[in-house]
Amino acid sequence: MTGTQTSQAFNGTYQTKHEHALDGANILRSAREALESAGVYFGAQAITDAQTRTRYAEGIRRMSQMVQDEVSAGKMTAAEGAAFCQQMRNRIMEETRKATSPQGLPFAQAKKLDGRSLDWLLDRYSQKLFSKPFSSLSAAERDRAYWAVIEAAGHNNASVTAKVARLRIAGKVGILITAALAAHEIVAANNKVTETARQGTIIEGGVLGGFIAGVAVSPVCGPAAPICAIAVLLIGSTAGTVATQRAFDTYEDELREFQAWQMR
Repeated sequence: MTGTQTSQAFNGTYQTKHEHALDGANILRSAREALESAGVYFGAQAITDAQTRTRYAEGIRRMSQMVQDEVSAGKMTAAEGAAFCQQMRNRIMEETRKATSPQGLPFAQAKKLDGRSLDWLLDRYSQKLFSKPFSSLSAAERDRAYWAVIEAAGHNNASVTAKVARLRIAGKVGILITAALAAHEIVAANNKVTETARQGTIIEGGVLGGFIAGVAVSPVCGPAAPICAIAVLLIGSTAGTVATQRAFDTYEDELREFQAWQMR
């Protein structure tokens, strides 16, 4: 009777034509440590993105309020205020995106790839207020459209801000869980000093791998490709974890061999 066989490849040195027992516990441990390191990287970036989003929301609110005060005081016209708000909001958005994480940026670009032009904004609010294009408005109606642009410049997307805030909480929880799992490994280890160093090295390797992969996100995935960005970052973080884990294990073997020689 022929059954369906499944196979899985594992790296390592094995003598041919012999049966070899695979250390399932170590395989699962390595996989879990790779995911933990990725969790620390994504968690830290989620916290940073939430802080960046908060600064963005506050920046555009203050800018809009300042322009409203200037227009109300007669120090600038409504048209000048609308033009200023459009330029400043786009500039603030660009600077904010420079500080956004590699996995957060594609989501922001998918929501809005580029800043809106002044003509686009004026036509939008003209249609919203008067159901006709800006070019067809009277002088008084145009002032209302200008004012709508000024006010809207201070409003951020509430749903996006709320989602980023939830991710910030999730990021903190992820880091705490990773710390708890690492602490458990240390407590259960026979050599707690070595295990502490090992856990720290592995986590740092995953975070470093994630940062390096972040540099490749834009050229590999292009703009507004969040799924691709997350995949690249996961691969980088996992590769960094595996690399540092193997390096540490190699160092640990050499240290044990050195101790075995009983050199003083």
